[in-house]
Amino acid sequence: MKTFLNGLGLILPTALVLYILIWILKTTENFFGEVILFVLPKQYYITGLGLIAGIMIVFLVGLLLKFWIVQKIRDFFETLIDKMPLVNTLYGAIKDFFNFFSNLKNKENDIVVLVSLGALDAKIMGFITSRDLERFKFLDMEEPVVVYFQMSYQVGGYSLFIPKKNITFIDIKTEDALGFIMTAGISSSRKYDKKENKNEQS
Repeated sequence: MKTFLNGLGLILPTALVLYILIWILKTTENFFGEVILFVLPKQYYITGLGLIAGIMIVFLVGLLLKFWIVQKIRDFFETLIDKMPLVNTLYGAIKDFFNFFSNLKNKENDIVVLVSLGALDAKIMGFITSRDLERFKFLDMEEPVVVYFQMSYQVGGYSLFIPKKNITFIDIKTEDALGFIMTAGISSSRKYDKKENKNEQS
């Protein structure tokens, strides 16, 4: 039985990752393939052209965003979206989400924190997502920051306003901390050492 479970423990996560990867590739191929068929006769279409076109378009968009005029066009469309109820909320949330997690490697030691749960004598790990809270002066807090607490094996989480004096920074790479939390501590056996007990210096 143990041998069977060991094999299952390898096959299931590998199969899930492959399934998600294949789904992404097939979706990209089908979408951009349909676009290509508008201008290219079907007999000349080769499987994989849609995927190649998708990758090239994403790369090209990223390259064009380095130019001032393209940035202005993007800002113009984002201004239009901001005026659309519900659409602006969804667009902004998705954009902010991807921006935050796409920059994990650049945020290794400055956002992972522990927050004490006094009554339980416990600590919970979270991520500082916002420090600039001038518009929330009404909170009547001393130097508040927003800390995001990811739920294990879930997409969602919670964001709380917490005074800086109540958080402790820990020496863990953000992506490692996220993986640790997402799997309820099961995915990693690394030893994480807490930094010296100190608060963030302004």
